[in-house]
Amino acid sequence: MAYLLDSFAWLEYFAKNPKYRSIIDDAGASAYTVSTSLTEVVRSLKRKRIEPELIEQLVGFITRRSTILAVDKAHAISAGYLCDQAGLHFADALIYAFAEKDRYVVTGDPHFQGLQFVQFIS
Repeated sequence: MAYLLDSFAWLEYFAKNPKYRSIIDDAGASAYTVSTSLTEVVRSLKRKRIEPELIEQLVGFITRRSTILAVDKAHAISAGYLCDQAGLHFADALIYAFAEKDRYVVTGDPHFQGLQFVQFIS
């Protein structure tokens, strides 16, 4: 199975949460990150007053450890529908649009709890 890692997962990984570290470290080539999650990671790290050089290193780590998925027209449209269907916020819907039976969203974000194709970690 492939793993779709949202910003929650990456931030927990950087916080050394062992539940996320084991999944991400073992995922190898099966790790994916939607490009918009990079925005969320940077925003969160900036709010924590992390130095720009370290933010750049952490984003570089994400891009080396996972395949970055660009939002295309089909996924953008799908996300628009998912906002209503799944009750997701815009950014979460963009991520969830890439989830499928062989690629689960890995997260602890409560907005995803109970959704199909989500590996929820509490």
